[in-house]
Amino acid sequence: MTSPPAFDLAELRRLDEAWNEAYRRHDRTPLRDILADDFAGLAPSGQVIAKADLIADPPEHALAVDFSEPNAWVFGDTGVTAGRLQLELADRRLDQRFLRVFARRDGRWQAVSVAVTPLPG
Repeated sequence: MTSPPAFDLAELRRLDEAWNEAYRRHDRTPLRDILADDFAGLAPSGQVIAKADLIADPPEHALAVDFSEPNAWVFGDTGVTAGRLQLELADRRLDQRFLRVFARRDGRWQAVSVAVTPLPG
């Protein structure tokens, strides 16, 4: 039995915000529950990253992290979130867009992939 679409959208937005908050707080612990064990993502460099990589080896320490332009969609048992991420590092500022893919498995949403694309600037 599937959930009502409004519930699924709210849950995807909640998970997306929890992921964002993990970055803001420099604490990747919440990602253990958000990411599926078979998670595979694409870093801005094109490198494929697994769940263990994302949790164990966080990107450079950011002085400021800003998320904006959030969006979410549900397509049956697949959910997609997207947004913009701006990181202020000690020596530069990164501006990126991300697309996160979630799958509903056994009634629970988990992230199965992310693609991060750098914006020129």
